[in-house]
Amino acid sequence: MYTQIHFCTKKVCFMRVISFLNPKGGSGKTTAVINVATCLSRKGLNVAVVDTDPQMSLTNWNESGKAQFDVYTAASEKDVYEVRKGLKDYDYVVIDGAGSLSVITSAAVMVSDLVIISVTPSPLDFSASGSVVTVLEAQAFNRPVDARFLINRKVNQATMLRVLKDSIANTGIKVFKTGITQRQVYVKTILDGETVFETSDSGAKGEIEVLTNEILATFE
Repeated sequence: MYTQIHFCTKKVCFMRVISFLNPKGGSGKTTAVINVATCLSRKGLNVAVVDTDPQMSLTNWNESGKAQFDVYTAASEKDVYEVRKGLKDYDYVVIDGAGSLSVITSAAVMVSDLVIISVTPSPLDFSASGSVVTVLEAQAFNRPVDARFLINRKVNQATMLRVLKDSIANTGIKVFKTGITQRQVYVKTILDGETVFETSDSGAKGEIEVLTNEILATFE
């Protein structure tokens, strides 16, 4: 079931787990996961993506067979807890969080090296993200997990964007400098079973590449 590969730095091999979480559906998690995981793969890294959403949006997207990464499904928190052992030979394992609050969310936090909280400029998105922050705070007593907010479906100059940034600042959790802008290309490519890297949209490709580099920099 699992493919063997190692990511080696300074003669030490590591596997990193990144979870994109927000229990509210529609926060852009799956779109971000697909494009960031593709960007990681394009850098020559071996990547596995774990779909934990009961709706299996990512798995369904992969029906075209065009994914540049391996896709697995996790039907329970037990499956998520097994990620570090079962997929340990990948360079990066990216978990696509469920679009509802469940024990899977807590399990994803516990196995992660980095939690990315995807939020759109919406009060409902930010409110829902509070449950992830609570789990992170509880986990800090055992093994602190690094976390970042990712602003998704960003519309520059929008009043709600300013409000969102202020709200994020109050949590004490950092936010990525690069956000994912509201672009039609993201919607179209997901519907077509593709990624922005199969398009001519240099703006979309550029922001995913810069975001991915930001993510990698958290491990340095």
